[in-house]
Amino acid sequence: MPQQNIEIMSEFVAAANARRVPEDLLAPGFLMENRVSSVTDYEYHVADGWREWMTDVFEHFARGARYDIEEVLATGDDYVAAVFCIRGRGAFSEEDLEFRWAGVTWFRDGKALRAVGYPTRRDALHAVGLGE
Repeated sequence: MPQQNIEIMSEFVAAANARRVPEDLLAPGFLMENRVSSVTDYEYHVADGWREWMTDVFEHFARGARYDIEEVLATGDDYVAAVFCIRGRGAFSEEDLEFRWAGVTWFRDGKALRAVGYPTRRDALHAVGLGE
């Protein structure tokens, strides 16, 4: 299961980079919560929520920004904790811009059920019971 969940996460990254919604990978009732910044401190629900999240995050970047998994922190039968980054140029400043956070995605039956972005690695690991 952990490897399958990592592969699903990679498909999410590819979908975000193509600016499309991976509807076939979202469980009914999918919920995304961002606890990273005041810009994205919001809940996003199901496919429409994924679309809204992409708009909220990528609007700060010029065309061509890339979303990546920088590091997988931990995996379990039903989760992946990782560090993510979006890199590109600022939409308005045209300066290099990076937005980095840790996150956990929980899975059920091969689909993402819930994803939460955290400001630190420690917070993400704590969310899956792996405190220091």
